[in-house]
Amino acid sequence: MHILYLHQYFCPPGGSGNNRSLELARRWVEAGHQVTFLTSPAYFPETMRRSSGQWKIELEGIPIHVLNVDYRHLMPFRQRLRAFLQFYRAGLRYRDRLPRPDLIYASSTPLTVGELGRKYARHWRIPFVYECVDVWPDVPIGMGYVRNPLLIGWLNRRTNRIYREAAEVVTLSEGMAEQILSHGVPAEKVHVVHNGCDPRAFPYIDRGPKAEVQVIYAGTVGVANGADAIVRAARMIWEQGRRDIRFVVLGQGNDRERVQALAERTHVPNLRFLDRVPKEEVAALLAASDIGLITFAPFPVLEANSANKFYDYLASGLPVVTNYRGWQAGYLEAWACGRPAPMGDEAQLVANILELADDPQLRRRMGRKGRELVLARFDRRVLADRLLDLFEGVRVRG
Repeated sequence: MHILYLHQYFCPPGGSGNNRSLELARRWVEAGHQVTFLTSPAYFPETMRRSSGQWKIELEGIPIHVLNVDYRHLMPFRQRLRAFLQFYRAGLRYRDRLPRPDLIYASSTPLTVGELGRKYARHWRIPFVYECVDVWPDVPIGMGYVRNPLLIGWLNRRTNRIYREAAEVVTLSEGMAEQILSHGVPAEKVHVVHNGCDPRAFPYIDRGPKAEVQVIYAGTVGVANGADAIVRAARMIWEQGRRDIRFVVLGQGNDRERVQALAERTHVPNLRFLDRVPKEEVAALLAASDIGLITFAPFPVLEANSANKFYDYLASGLPVVTNYRGWQAGYLEAWACGRPAPMGDEAQLVANILELADDPQLRRRMGRKGRELVLARFDRRVLADRLLDLFEGVRVRG
C-alpha cells in the first residue's frame, strides 16, 4: 500500500518539532508499505532548508516533497492563517507532481490540510483518512479568536464536509473525540490514536531524593499554553521561602517574550528559560528533572489537548502535574502517576507541586507507574500498527 502523508509540520531528525510523523512512517515502511510526504520546512533545521519554491528529498528511503511555505509558531494568528492558506494553494498546484497513492492520510492542524486531502482524494478517486490534531474550528472559537456567527457557520460547514467525506477520522485524545462527535460524526467513524512516544527515546530514570527539585515545562510557549501560570506558581513557591524548588521552561512560541517579561517584572529567581532544542536532546533535560509540568490557558476547549510532553514525561519516569483536568486527569488518577488541578485553581496547582517536591518516594512510585502506562497504552510503534490496521480496512472497503 502506498500512503500519501499530508503534514504541514513534518519534523526530520535535528528539527525543532514533534517527530511523530517520521516515527509512524518508519514503522509502516518496516511493514512493507510505501510512504510519501508532502510538507513544509517549518520545523526543518537550517541545514536542510533551501531557497527554491519546492524541492524533494529522501530521508531513510522515504520521499519527502517540500513546499517552501514559511511558518513559525512565533507568527501572529492572522499571519499563521495566511501560511495555512499558502500551503493549501501550493499543495493544489503541486498535486500532479506527486505519485498516485492508494490512500491519503491528512494530518491537521491546520484545517486546510484536511481540505487538501479531501480534494486529492476526489481527484484520484481514492479514500482519505483525516487525522484531527486540534479540533477546528472548535479551538479558535472556544478561545475567542473567531466570533463572527457567519464565519463560524462557514467554518463548521467546511469542517463537517471533511468529516463526512473522510473514510475514517482519527484523533489524538478521548476529549477530542467527544468534540468531533458533537459535530454529528458517527461514533464508529471516530478513532482515538494517542500521540504516544517512543519509550526507547526517553529512557526511564529511577530518581532518588535530591537536595533541589527541578520542575520542567518542555514545549511550546504559545498563547494557548498559558505559561504565565508557571510564573505565578514559581513566585508563590518562592514567597513561601522554598529555595529547594526550581522551575525550567524549555521552548519557544508566540507568548514566550511576554511570559519571560512577566517573570522578570515580578522577580522570579527560581525560574529560568531555555530555548527550544532538537527533540533528540530533550530526553537528557527530562532526565535531569524531577516533576513534569503541563499548563494550558483557562479555556475549557483546551482540556481536550494531547500535548506531546505528557507522553515524554511519563516515559522518562517523571510524575506529571497539570493545571487542568480533562481526559488526561483520568489517566493520571487511574494509574497514580500525577496530580491534575482544576482549571484556574492555581492554589491547588502549587499544592500539588509542593506535595511531590516534599515526597521523593511518591515521585518515584508515580514515575514507575507512568512508565508502565506508556508501555501499556502509549508506545508509538504499537499505535502505528493500529493505524496501519485501520488503513488496511479502508483499502479493503475501497
